[in-house]
Amino acid sequence: MNSIYRSPNLCYNGTMTDKEKEQKALEIYQQLIDTLEDVPEKVEVIDIVNTLIEENGLSPTGEPKAPIKTARKEPGTAREVPCCPRCGCGQVVKNGSSQGKGRFRCKGCGAFFGLSSGRLAEGSSASGKAWDAFVEGMLCGNSLSILSEKCGISLSTAHGWRMKLFSQVANSEEGRILKGVIQEDEFYLPSSFKGNKKGALNLGMEKDYSDVVPDYRRYGFRDHPHERGSQDRRRGLSRDKVCIATAIDEGRGVIGKPVGRGNVSGKGLEHAFSARFDQGSILVTDRSKGGVKYAESTGLAHYTLDARTEARKGRYNLQLVNSLHSIIAGISHSRSCFATKNAELYITWEAWKLLNSARSLAEKKDILRTLVVPGKKVVTMRQIRDRKLPQILHQVADN
Repeated sequence: MNSIYRSPNLCYNGTMTDKEKEQKALEIYQQLIDTLEDVPEKVEVIDIVNTLIEENGLSPTGEPKAPIKTARKEPGTAREVPCCPRCGCGQVVKNGSSQGKGRFRCKGCGAFFGLSSGRLAEGSSASGKAWDAFVEGMLCGNSLSILSEKCGISLSTAHGWRMKLFSQVANSEEGRILKGVIQEDEFYLPSSFKGNKKGALNLGMEKDYSDVVPDYRRYGFRDHPHERGSQDRRRGLSRDKVCIATAIDEGRGVIGKPVGRGNVSGKGLEHAFSARFDQGSILVTDRSKGGVKYAESTGLAHYTLDARTEARKGRYNLQLVNSLHSIIAGISHSRSCFATKNAELYITWEAWKLLNSARSLAEKKDILRTLVVPGKKVVTMRQIRDRKLPQILHQVADN
């Protein structure tokens, strides 16, 4: 191909401002585009020019320019090309850049997006290194104070990132269908409203709390707060206890969420597992009335066990689900306990770690860093702050 563009001979008296430099660069770039009007491969040529600019950078006036990299990148070292966050299509092409970051266009739905769109780092101005350090810290079980120091962020931001990570994982697990032998059991946690009344103050943010009514009073749990991780004053089951229903299959897929206050009910299990079990599955539960009623209403093959004598024997047992309960209970009974409104997110996170326990730390980091849920928007900090107690916990469940 003959030369299609010749840079004009520019001469200036004095020093150009940054704005003038940007304007002149845009004029030169537009002249280049105009010369390509009659070139059949116009789009391909523009893509090559954009790539060469990104690879070589722009040399300041008076400094020697680095030699142009004429060799194209090998396939194995090509830049990462994400899938479309709207439809999940992998047919995407580069489409310029914005604020120094590459942009892409989906051939399937026509959506335009950046490399961080739909990912954990979307909407964040923090560096990729900070996010990598945060994800690694979460996988290693670091506390918020350690994460804050390690990533160079505030305590409130560290908490927001944690809930953002949990929400992203929960979105990826939404709609999972459990198959094969499914272990289902319930466990009971003391209600926790950690940070509900003065959460912003605990995270270093000033706020007027004079008109704040804490959720434990609004929803009739009790009239007073209690120490984090402490046990309820009432022994046995009561309306202060939150019933968490959890199911896990042979592939370690997990569904778990709060289903009511007090004893388990068939209605609560329907709320948690409706249309989430394959019809060819075998449901293994203890002999609770709620589990029996739910199995009868769904028509699933049902195997009941005596929780005290049979739960640990043979193929049909409840060991795996009880192990998960022990992990969750260990967190909820410590100073690091979680608020009841976030129980489902914590269960999903612990289940994800259990599902991926055989992977290396580097593999898990890469999965979380690039995790995109097509059609699902990444949760925002405002949505995290505005999260409410699940509706099913607003009243005592009917047994």
